[in-house]
Amino acid sequence: MNFHPLRSCRNAFTLLELLVVIAIIGILVALLLPAVQTAREAARRTQCSNNMKQIGLAVHNYHGMHRCVPTTTTGPDSSGGNCGSGFYSWLAMVLPFVEQGNLYDKIDFDRSLSDHCNFRYSSDYLNYGIGPNHPNADAARTLVDTYLCPSDPAGVVQFHDGGEQLAPGSYAANVGWPMLSSWPGDSRPLERQNGVFGLFNPSQPEPWHVPKVKFRDVTDGLSNTAAIAERKISVIFVVQSPFGGSYVSEEVDENMQSFCGSSIRARSLDRWVPYCGSVTHGDPGYVKKHGHSWISGWTFAANTYMHVMPIGERNCHTYGGESIGNNLVTPGSYHVGGVHVLMADGSVDFRSESIDLRLWWAMGSGNGGEVLANLE
Repeated sequence: MNFHPLRSCRNAFTLLELLVVIAIIGILVALLLPAVQTAREAARRTQCSNNMKQIGLAVHNYHGMHRCVPTTTTGPDSSGGNCGSGFYSWLAMVLPFVEQGNLYDKIDFDRSLSDHCNFRYSSDYLNYGIGPNHPNADAARTLVDTYLCPSDPAGVVQFHDGGEQLAPGSYAANVGWPMLSSWPGDSRPLERQNGVFGLFNPSQPEPWHVPKVKFRDVTDGLSNTAAIAERKISVIFVVQSPFGGSYVSEEVDENMQSFCGSSIRARSLDRWVPYCGSVTHGDPGYVKKHGHSWISGWTFAANTYMHVMPIGERNCHTYGGESIGNNLVTPGSYHVGGVHVLMADGSVDFRSESIDLRLWWAMGSGNGGEVLANLE
């Protein structure tokens, strides 16, 4: 008779072994997840930069055809009592050059992009909307991927009261410095726009506007002057004050808030910064639609920006600037450390939030004679 030693059979893990395996997997995931997220953000950041390069090429092609940079109209053409064209952004103008010719053809540019054209006073410009029955409502809610930075989580159709649906955009055009501002130490107030993109209100012409900017007007050099920058799409939370009125919650990213910058008056850029920074609460009426409508030339759609506040910091508005686009919108992004800036020559650079302010101000001016090499 043959005898065999007993053999134990194991067909499963012990509980301890299972817990060890789970712990190891958890550690690996914890180590890999930041790397995956970093890789994804790097891809989104690259796509964002590529979008800006496409838009820059579109602007140059537009200039080649029309002999000027596309203009944003900040009001309607209500001359003669008629409600004509107006309220269209520069982004709407370059649609054919970003392979969106069909969308461009759907827009009736002879109709004002607003539900009404009764804009007699500057304060009337806060009462603006593109309702669902507007002839161009369908175009207004059409997302254009090229106009969206994939790093911004708010890049979806925005829904508002009254059925208004608007497609957002992440990029704003440089219109220079605020009206009547000046370089530090220079007492001469700015009387004409000094950015790359022009503004125009057909019903209320403003001497500060330069409706048709040409590249030859950028005498500081196209490679030295900023043309387009990233701007966050606003997501705000409104707080009702017990004493009446409302304000933006302090928990909201300050770069999504707009603070009162008083009325239009002469200030040097170095005085604008602390003045804007001293206001306590953001005003929801001036910021709730920042970035919410790529198609709109309305001042508070914020498809234009100014070189005043440091990158990533607050926006400020001026009472009296509602109708003319005199709005201190500040570039910002979800990228770590700064924003992409498209220079007027078509190149894209990543600019740090810690950029020297004098250099940032000089980049916003196309014809002031500031030499960037002396400021860097």
